[in-house]
Amino acid sequence: MNEIRKNIKVFLLMTIIGLFSIYQIEAQEVSPKTTTHSTRHRPKVGVVLCGGGAKGFSQIRILKAIDEAGIPVDYIAGTSIGSIMGALYAIGYDPDTMEKLVRDQDWNQVIYDKIPRILMPVEQKMYERQYIATFPIKDKKLKVKSSLVDGVYVNLLMSKLMLPASNVHDFRKLSVPFFCIATDVEHACQYEMNEGNLARSVRASMSIPFFFKPVAMDGKLLVDGGMVNNFPVRNMKEHGADIIIGVDLEDATIPASQIDNSIGLLESMMNLSSLDESLYARAHCDIYIRPNLHGRNMLSFNDFDSILQFGEDAAQEFLPRLKILATFLNEFEPVEINRPHLQPIDTLTVVDVNVEGIADKHKASVKREFGKKFPMKMSVDDVQEVVLKLCASGYYEDMWYEMSDAPGGVVLTLHCKEREDQALSFSIHYDNNYGIGALVNYTMKNVWNTMNRTTLSLDVNIAENPYIKASLNKRQGKVFRFGADLSVISLNMNQYDNNRITNSYSIQSNSLDLNMQLVPSLTQQIRIGAVADYVHMKDLVGDRGLGTDYSFYSYLYFNYFYSNEDVPNFARRGWRINLRGKCMLYEGANNDGTLTTVGSQPSFLVNGSIVKAFAIGKKNSIKFGIEAGTKIGAIEVPLFYQFMIGGQSKMKYYDNIMTFTGLNFTEKVVDHIAIGRVSWQWRFYKNLYSTVSFDCGYMNDVYDEWFDDSSFVAGAGLTLGVDTMIGPIEVSLMGSNINSGPVGFINVGFWF
Repeated sequence: MNEIRKNIKVFLLMTIIGLFSIYQIEAQEVSPKTTTHSTRHRPKVGVVLCGGGAKGFSQIRILKAIDEAGIPVDYIAGTSIGSIMGALYAIGYDPDTMEKLVRDQDWNQVIYDKIPRILMPVEQKMYERQYIATFPIKDKKLKVKSSLVDGVYVNLLMSKLMLPASNVHDFRKLSVPFFCIATDVEHACQYEMNEGNLARSVRASMSIPFFFKPVAMDGKLLVDGGMVNNFPVRNMKEHGADIIIGVDLEDATIPASQIDNSIGLLESMMNLSSLDESLYARAHCDIYIRPNLHGRNMLSFNDFDSILQFGEDAAQEFLPRLKILATFLNEFEPVEINRPHLQPIDTLTVVDVNVEGIADKHKASVKREFGKKFPMKMSVDDVQEVVLKLCASGYYEDMWYEMSDAPGGVVLTLHCKEREDQALSFSIHYDNNYGIGALVNYTMKNVWNTMNRTTLSLDVNIAENPYIKASLNKRQGKVFRFGADLSVISLNMNQYDNNRITNSYSIQSNSLDLNMQLVPSLTQQIRIGAVADYVHMKDLVGDRGLGTDYSFYSYLYFNYFYSNEDVPNFARRGWRINLRGKCMLYEGANNDGTLTTVGSQPSFLVNGSIVKAFAIGKKNSIKFGIEAGTKIGAIEVPLFYQFMIGGQSKMKYYDNIMTFTGLNFTEKVVDHIAIGRVSWQWRFYKNLYSTVSFDCGYMNDVYDEWFDDSSFVAGAGLTLGVDTMIGPIEVSLMGSNINSGPVGFINVGFWF
């Protein structure tokens, strides 16, 4: 009998809401008159949130309207972004807090998954190496990455937001019972999640195919639930909800004329793939809300202000109906809503760190990154920074964390996977200093499979100026490294007089570098090494007594490098310092296959550069720099060890090549140089930028004439550039006081 009465009341409610839609009558005129007998139970209310990427921000204001109306939410569920919003609400975040979280988040970081340069290993900052494509090697086969981005930032965002629920593994025990939907790739069906790790479940539910990495969980490979069920109203009914409030973000149809990019095509395909469930959901919502999102798409994350307002518009439109529902439910029993008003966790007292998912021999080094003494107080941001550093190292992927209560604090558990030990990478580049080149890189990150990793890297540059480089680097603890570099480099260079080529040379260098490195932080490296160099320089035009025989040279060197610049190409803030010193020890000549001593008196070469970038507003920055070098000692050093000045390429085959605005590549070759630089950078439209540069200084072969007026050189230039997926494309026009005509420079692609 009670069930019959309950069904009658639900029917009456739906009738009242329908009449309100037609006649817009006032709430107090349609409130049903009921008794509140203790044996009667009010209908259960379920809220279902559709997937739709950034459009899901609109759901926050609608949830706020539900709270303001006084509707008790008994269940909440969602797919994709709907699962995120639903989980936050279920944990106990109120809509105002949810909105603040949206506003405070850097969505470009989450979407583009770019780890800040400051957190990258120092060797990456030194060489600025980037590739167009990287293919892991597994079982001796090249593999294609399963996603455009690794998703480290979205992993961390879910871990951070869901931290308050780390100890809740049954989602029905949250402040509002919750479930979400993912897609089981293997069986091509929906996978409903109402238990387990909340952060990981939500991460699976919103894993847009080909954009974010799939999630391996419960023995399944999971992607975005929108592929099969983007609006899980049917599931909500099966959970026992009597009254369903549904918030739909899908466009009923997307005209073909509007599908003009890959995002629109993906969104349309996802809508079509779950169309049957969406049609069912729309027909079975008791209150169906679809905000007018005015053409925003699933990746419009930076339009959160507009999207929130669109949600507010829909909330205000439906608020009277929601109040009718609240009045109706109160007729069964007085409703008192006590939301937890949860706030994000800021600090943790970590008593221990567990590492899961990698080989035991590497767990200690990962744990060491969090600190050596526990318990310790850590901010959540500190935890996330450690995770980003570990990801940037290139050894780990798919990292996320959770916490569990322990005496005196929490145990932090870090989940991660080892990246494939081997990878093959490719890049292409052109500039009119070095010509065109295609680089193939093979990297093996765990050569001897030991606790202290040893990395092997092999570069083959098929180019007008080709080279082969092999590098072996062994870690010894946290700050020490030992390395060996073997290289074979060929480089053609010219000498000029007023833009006219007067001579051309070919340098062939074969060198072995044994070194020790001290890496005290991610921003600096100290390197000490010894080099054996078997080299010759051939005169291609004139006759400077240069033949085809090789000569042998050896030297010791010291290098200090520091960089905390924010980006490599368009640095807006930070320092870059590079100091070098060489002690030339020995020279030997190859005479008919016999090495004879030419000299062993030492000479010294010292050079260094310091650059500082300052941000001016959001689109401009200024860089100031100085660079100097000198030879100490009376012994003459070969031409290829002198300072080669000119050109604009950021590639440096040799560490004695220096750029200079307005000069051709290696136009000046001298023993003594002192340069000052200033440049103004302006990003005037999206990826388009310009740079105005001015360099001036003194350069000469003779120390006593170093700072004579005749040694003064000044140059200025303008560069226009655009950032692309293959790297920057730049065109420069420059001039100097020693060239009567302009000097041009063209760069296409990343440097190597």
